[in-house]
Amino acid sequence: MRKIKIIKFIFIVFFLFSNLSDADQKDSRLNNLFDQLFLSNNNMEASLILSKIWDIWAIAESQKTQIIFNDANELMERGKFENAIDLFSKVIDESPDFAEGWNKRATVYFLIGDLNKSISDIEETLSLEPRHFGALDGLAEIYLLKDDLLSAAATYKKILEIIPSSKKSQDRLKLINDLLV
Repeated sequence: MRKIKIIKFIFIVFFLFSNLSDADQKDSRLNNLFDQLFLSNNNMEASLILSKIWDIWAIAESQKTQIIFNDANELMERGKFENAIDLFSKVIDESPDFAEGWNKRATVYFLIGDLNKSISDIEETLSLEPRHFGALDGLAEIYLLKDDLLSAAATYKKILEIIPSSKKSQDRLKLINDLLV
């Protein structure tokens, strides 16, 4: 019985560390998932693919960064935004190439109403992962809040280049077009 527990432990440790070595926006599985996402023709299928992409993006390259990232997410979920910003900033300091660290800090800045800092972090996110549909969606929302309909429309078009089946982006783009005509 003890031998089985040891084997399970070794397997779990191997699995965790093998996933960490190939994680975040540089993960080799992403290209295939984005191809599938582009070809998906219904929201259910797209949602499953989106979930897989988010799961990959949420894995930091180092265990230390992952722990800080997880703690920051927990603080954000509990509404402790200033503390979350501090920890997401540590994530970025530890792993400046981790796009999701930038994206999550952008989210918190958005939640506290600091739209300029949110935009700045979204730009960093997109420089690391141009296909980051979550960052693009946040950017489009900011443009809508700022009544910059042309920029919002352009951003929703970028999302549709990644997720052609995105009902939200289609609807928002149609609404913006109706407002501009």
